[in-house]
Amino acid sequence: MDLINSFCTELRELLKSTDSQPEIFNRGRQLLSGLALKPLFLKEVLRRFATDDEFLKNRLLTADPNEITIYVDPAGHFSLRLYVWDPAVSYPVHSHGSWGVVACVAGEILERRFKLLERGSTPGCAKLKESARAVLKPGETTTVLPLDQGIHQMEAVVKEYSSISLHLYGKSIRRGFLEFFDLQKDSVYRIMNPYLYGRACALRALGAIGEDWAAEILGQAAAADKKPHIKYEAIRALALLDREAAVKCLEKEIAGGIQPAEDFENLLKILK
Repeated sequence: MDLINSFCTELRELLKSTDSQPEIFNRGRQLLSGLALKPLFLKEVLRRFATDDEFLKNRLLTADPNEITIYVDPAGHFSLRLYVWDPAVSYPVHSHGSWGVVACVAGEILERRFKLLERGSTPGCAKLKESARAVLKPGETTTVLPLDQGIHQMEAVVKEYSSISLHLYGKSIRRGFLEFFDLQKDSVYRIMNPYLYGRACALRALGAIGEDWAAEILGQAAAADKKPHIKYEAIRALALLDREAAVKCLEKEIAGGIQPAEDFENLLKILK
């Protein structure tokens, strides 16, 4: 753990000394590359995941099934995560809620970058175009910007075994979900941690059921839930059953200063 502690200490000092993104990326890539080339730092982390049942049961689940969380800064300024890329699995194109630096630890990883051409006039629509691609080998790094500026896809190049990448993420500017993109359908959808994704699925199911009782439950959920991304799911589903009620909910949340407001404002424009 000394290597991880040393890395986190240097990174913390870097973030305290500057808010310049180029400077953070430049030094962050140096630090992350150095750590990635010393896989001994993974010994204790992987031992616990591989052998400790209680640790595995009690860990915090995230939206990414291939993620191993190594460290989360108590103040929320950064996190360090490991991703395992199975050559048999095709991972979706996605964006991030923060800036990030990525280093290859083992194998080879193909990164494809995408430019957002447009988001459709209805939620769930998005058109992308591939803008660049590169292969990362151990110690090599890349960077990502948050939201629509950092849409990319990563996948294993080596077919005989999994590839591994180490990810440093900065402070989140969008919490609660990831956006995944389907290139064939020109669509975008949200993925949350397994606990909340179950609730989001229930809300979407209610929106597909054309019954008064379904609209009633959705109205209750929209009013009661404190998480903005879940509240949005409830109102969006409610709009399918009771447009007027959904508009009132949106106006109330926007007037109350809900953050981030962009999703709510865009949905309101569509419904009006």
